[in-house]
Amino acid sequence: MLLIIVALVAAGAGHPTQNTHSFTKRTSYPNGIATFNNYAAQGNTNCGLSSGQAGTYGAAASDISPEISGGTCSGHILMEQCSGQNPVPNYAAPGCPKSNCGKCYKVTNNGGIGGSIGGIGRYITVQIIDACPAASAYNFCKTNMPLNQRCGDSGTNQLDIDVSAYMGLTGQVYGGVSICIPPCRRTLF
Repeated sequence: MLLIIVALVAAGAGHPTQNTHSFTKRTSYPNGIATFNNYAAQGNTNCGLSSGQAGTYGAAASDISPEISGGTCSGHILMEQCSGQNPVPNYAAPGCPKSNCGKCYKVTNNGGIGGSIGGIGRYITVQIIDACPAASAYNFCKTNMPLNQRCGDSGTNQLDIDVSAYMGLTGQVYGGVSICIPPCRRTLF
C-alpha cells in the first residue's frame, strides 16, 4: 500500500443509506496519512455497506486516531492470533462502534511520504464506511509493515481509503507500493 500525506476537513455527517448530508461546521486537521484498501472486494464493512454514497469514496478511520476516532474497537493484541503475517483461521475480528458511520471528509493530497507521489493539491470526498481496529490481528500481525500502515500507530490520525480513490488523489494508477520515511509518519490528518 502507498502512503500519502493528506489534509483532512470534516465535510458533514449522515448515514451511508441517506441521499443527503446534514452538514455541520467544518473542522480542519492540517496533516494526516492515508493508506488504501480494496473495499469493493469486501462483502461487508463495520457500517454495513461496502461503498460510500454516490460522489464519495469509502474509507475506514483508525480506531485510535485522536481527532477522527469514533471510539476504540474491542479486543486486545494477542500474538497467538497470528499465523505469520496473517490472522489464524476463523479469527473473529473485534467489534467496533458505528458512531463514525456516514461521516464525510474532504481529503487533500499534500504529497507523499518521501515526496515520491504526485498530484499535490488534488482532493476527494470520503465517507466513513468502516473501522480500522488497531487491536485486530488483520492489522497487528503485519509485523513486516510500519505501524502507520496497519492502523496501529497510537496518536496518529489515519484513514484507510478505497483504492479506487487513488487516481483521484494522485492522478496516477494505484501501484500498491509501501513508502514510509520518517519523520512524516507521525504527521497526520
